[in-house]
Amino acid sequence: IVADSLSPQGDRLISVLVTFPRIILSEINTHRMLSKNTSSSRAIPFNKMVEAIENNPFIPIAWQKSHSGMQGTEYITDLAEIQGKRLMWLAGRDRAIQTAKDLHEADVTKQLANRLLEPFMWTTMLITGPKSGWDNFFNLRCPQYYFEPEDKSYKSKKEWIDVWNATFETGKDVSRPAKVEDWDNLFWLAQNKGQAEIHMMALAESIYDAVNESTPKQLKPGEWHIPFEDKIH
Repeated sequence: IVADSLSPQGDRLISVLVTFPRIILSEINTHRMLSKNTSSSRAIPFNKMVEAIENNPFIPIAWQKSHSGMQGTEYITDLAEIQGKRLMWLAGRDRAIQTAKDLHEADVTKQLANRLLEPFMWTTMLITGPKSGWDNFFNLRCPQYYFEPEDKSYKSKKEWIDVWNATFETGKDVSRPAKVEDWDNLFWLAQNKGQAEIHMMALAESIYDAVNESTPKQLKPGEWHIPFEDKIH
């Protein structure tokens, strides 16, 4: 959160700085209630771009099995198979880097050569929107965990952990492991009934938690909502 403001009229405006896999950029851009400014792969020097994806490439957080429709529900769980898919992904990255280097050495602009590297890139975006716009984003993009079907209120992974830890502390009998923090990513994905792309849901959940934990600054008449205000000199 780089700015969180409450107007004299009670309207809340929130700006967040996020880094996410570039493969979901187009999905984020569909949310028109939110204003966005994104880093450009065209502006980054070619050698710097190559170094970035060599040292810190985007790798999928889980490997879904082939499926029909928009969203699958089955994930590869065998550790050896997961490692094999990871190595295949990185081999694709290496081939993309080599092709991009060949184009770069053939005097092709970085605006084209860099495009081959985008599937393996992270990108950074400043997003600003009213609380109503963020609530719409969360409703559409957050994971949906249905551990207690009668409870219709949304809870993020972090909120479920807090609920269960509090339950254990009071000695109530619930059928959950005592250390829910130890449940791995594949467990949470298996519980998730959301229909958004899995990396989109991971991003939305992270923003949801950050917004919930943020306290807005009360603005006086004439004051402005200014992201990075504390860094302006």
